[in-house]
Amino acid sequence: MAVWKNIKKVWNWIWNSDSFLSWIVSLILIFVFVKFIFFPSLSLLMGTSLPLAGVESSSMEHQIVKVESGRLNLCGKSYGVNNEKNYINFDGYWENCGDWYEENNITKEQFSKFSLRNGFSKGDIIIVWGRFEPKVGDIIIFKPNEGSIAPRPIIHRIIKINEINEAKTYETKGDHNAQQLTPSNNIYNTDETDIKEDQVIGKAVIKIPFLGWPKIWLVEFLKLFFR
Repeated sequence: MAVWKNIKKVWNWIWNSDSFLSWIVSLILIFVFVKFIFFPSLSLLMGTSLPLAGVESSSMEHQIVKVESGRLNLCGKSYGVNNEKNYINFDGYWENCGDWYEENNITKEQFSKFSLRNGFSKGDIIIVWGRFEPKVGDIIIFKPNEGSIAPRPIIHRIIKINEINEAKTYETKGDHNAQQLTPSNNIYNTDETDIKEDQVIGKAVIKIPFLGWPKIWLVEFLKLFFR
């Protein structure tokens, strides 16, 4: 009983004390719990090494957004400053971006039945499922190809599945992008036209809006000191 009483005393000190030391200890305990208990358990449950993914780019956005060049853009088309405030529904998205898909044998009706058909935004959190058979329209997270210098996995939509000698490869495209990524058209030397099965990490199943922004803000803040 004395041991249990001491444990309760320490626990009360950690979570109820106003001391700086107890605050540091509580942060360490939270980190240990998330790192070594929560995420491993969630990975086991979801069947993937990356059960939660923060969206750090606008490549799946269905709205007009400001890109790195400073221009307002959607699917490679430029817009005036007043357009940024206009919400674009699915029909509006297709009017702006549908030509590419129709040229690649994906109709508006087909796209309207895809999961997360309205895409998602920078700053969203994506819940990822690992036990699935990829199909056209799925949004997958995949490791960059060998030779790419992309710093982290990519999350784009499957637009074509190729099969040669029973081996499948996948082609994807960001909903917001004008075209697919190839080594010749992006600074990271990334190729999304030949994704191997072992590159696939999981499938996006649910989006949680805005929850990823604290991490993005923290990373941007740290860049000010560690460029």
